[in-house]
Amino acid sequence: MKNYAVQLSKFGSLDNLNFEQFDFPKIDDEEIIISVHCCGISFADILVVEGKYQDNPTIPFVPGVEVSGVVMEVGKKIKDLKIGDEVVALTSWGGFSEYVKVNCKFVEKKSKEMSFDLAATMTVNYGTSFHALVERARINSGQNILILGAAGGVGLSAIEISKAYGCNVTAVASTKEKLSLCKKYGADNLVLNENDNLKESLRNHSFAKFDIVYDTVGGNSTSDSLSFIKWEGKLLVVGFASGVIPSLSLNKILLKGCSIIGIFWGPFAKNNLNFSLNCMKKINNLYSNNLIKIAKPKLFPIRKFKEALMEIKNRESRGKLCLYTDAYDE
Repeated sequence: MKNYAVQLSKFGSLDNLNFEQFDFPKIDDEEIIISVHCCGISFADILVVEGKYQDNPTIPFVPGVEVSGVVMEVGKKIKDLKIGDEVVALTSWGGFSEYVKVNCKFVEKKSKEMSFDLAATMTVNYGTSFHALVERARINSGQNILILGAAGGVGLSAIEISKAYGCNVTAVASTKEKLSLCKKYGADNLVLNENDNLKESLRNHSFAKFDIVYDTVGGNSTSDSLSFIKWEGKLLVVGFASGVIPSLSLNKILLKGCSIIGIFWGPFAKNNLNFSLNCMKKINNLYSNNLIKIAKPKLFPIRKFKEALMEIKNRESRGKLCLYTDAYDE
């Protein structure tokens, strides 16, 4: 049996990606093979292709870190998964494939109520936001949350999880269209930041200061957000979609008595030896109880991977994008 996948031959450009044929993967005793139905696309996929990720893999490699599909083969030591199970998984790259092997530690059974496209695209976004807001920031009902880059896939997941826990959410985005999407997913307050001047944009409103800033953008917005954080507030550093890693004046941190918390979740967080996908059960419960919708992704056939990646790179995407294989049946 053959396996088709999107492979990168050289760092630097999306043009270095090609859809190629490979041998069917072989597994060890603690791995499974998944027939991939859907694979979520994240900003990390752009960064790694361009050679800008924090921990670049060895070339050649296949991008893609979150998949949903059906178990095709099971390692000898695995007891709680069987052939035919519908699952979601985090991969250490390799997701843009028809078949992928994954360590069982990073696999969880898919909720029967959830479609393959939603399942594939919730893992990184909702897992990251749950980890950031619930496990690290320990949000409480009634807190004020500021979300930067709120219309992206991670931002929308942060809106939904914050609202599920009873928080008041202020969403910041660069266009009115993006803010309309934030409103659809539960944001209480909408801030248009067209000119990359967060201070000016927020001063046009009379919001209370924020308990938590959820920052997916970086750049000037990170530094500007500190002017609006409460005493002993928390800045969650989730990503740098602007392409600029900010330098912060530590006197602002001192004067606010605030905390900066780095959010690096998933199989790439190699120092997190206790990592598991247990939070997926809690996210599934939120979904089953209609406390979160989970943003419906925009779907692309796997052979149109460049079109999808360019939409993210050019910051034209709304919410999450997803590749699907021939195995997927909507």
